[in-house]
Amino acid sequence: MKQNYGYLIILLTTLLGCGGGGSNSETPEQVNTAPQLIGLIDFAIDENTTEITTIQATDAEGDNITYSIEGSDSVLMTIGSVSGELSFISPPDYENPQDSNQDNIYEVTIIASDGLLSSSLGIIVSINDVLEGMGGSNMLLMGNSFFRPYAERFSELALDADFLEHRDNLVFRGGDNGTPIGLWTDEDTNTEIKQILDSGNIEILGMTWYFNETNPLSGFTEWIDYALQNNPNIKIFISIPPIDFPADWQQRAEGFGYNNIRDVYEDVVSDITHKSVIDQLRELYPSTEIFTLPTGWATFDLVDQYENNLLLDDISLFGSYDDSIFTDTKGHQGEIVINTGALIWLNGLYGVNLRTNDADTGFNTDLHTIAENIMNLHDQNYKQQ
Repeated sequence: MKQNYGYLIILLTTLLGCGGGGSNSETPEQVNTAPQLIGLIDFAIDENTTEITTIQATDAEGDNITYSIEGSDSVLMTIGSVSGELSFISPPDYENPQDSNQDNIYEVTIIASDGLLSSSLGIIVSINDVLEGMGGSNMLLMGNSFFRPYAERFSELALDADFLEHRDNLVFRGGDNGTPIGLWTDEDTNTEIKQILDSGNIEILGMTWYFNETNPLSGFTEWIDYALQNNPNIKIFISIPPIDFPADWQQRAEGFGYNNIRDVYEDVVSDITHKSVIDQLRELYPSTEIFTLPTGWATFDLVDQYENNLLLDDISLFGSYDDSIFTDTKGHQGEIVINTGALIWLNGLYGVNLRTNDADTGFNTDLHTIAENIMNLHDQNYKQQ
């Protein structure tokens, strides 16, 4: 009996050591882990598009994953809770950033969840500037030979600067016939211009400055009255040309009691034009925007640079259109002046930053900076608002 009992003890010990019957086996408990987000954290997309990327995550246990976003810029985006497709709600505009820092870099945090655990990943989306057409205005530009070349060159610059919807209607007459009152009193020209205004889609009307001492508003009020009939939101600008007959500038300045012709022109702009014409027109038409372009400063500034040997081009004071400031004794401007004046128009009418504009003027002299300085000094109250 003792021998049998010992055998039984050995048998039981052996069975227990082998986990016999599995009655006391230990199965490892499966532990849930959070989803793992994979992929890039830095994206760049072109403006005016919405699609960014598709977010991906993996889960070791094979659980279903849902996606969400949070962060300061998350209200501007949406993500598919199942698909992970991340996109902007509205296409971003490089020129009008909506991110919290307004630097065209949008920051969000992506959340991936398996229902119990989640993981997060911060990403940034940078917006690329895309060259695009910037609209433009339908204009009526009318004047004389001290107005025409600026208007024609401005039209080229506007299209070159991608104002693809820029349109203009050009009407020119020589000398006094191209002044506002001259254009009004000439029957054929009057009819031509009225037909353009009758279309009802003219947004900007440009006229050349002139001064009628007895009636400073002569011609201006006639055209503005007519233009407003079918173009109630039209804007009016007056281009102020330089003083003619440059060979006589100093003599004429002294005759008027000034030290030099620049002082004369300063008063032409501030007193004779702004105070005697523009201010009165604004009183008559309080709902109409009326402003000026100091085109004539281009001539005076280039003459100053010529006299101080600062021009970087071989330019004569009088000579041909291509390489002179003046083409005749009347003072009609050469190409270098016309390009500078047209840049003044480009800034004054379309607000183009002349520091970044890359229009080829054909000259080594930095005409962009000259035009920019002129507009910086122009009275803010008489610029387009």
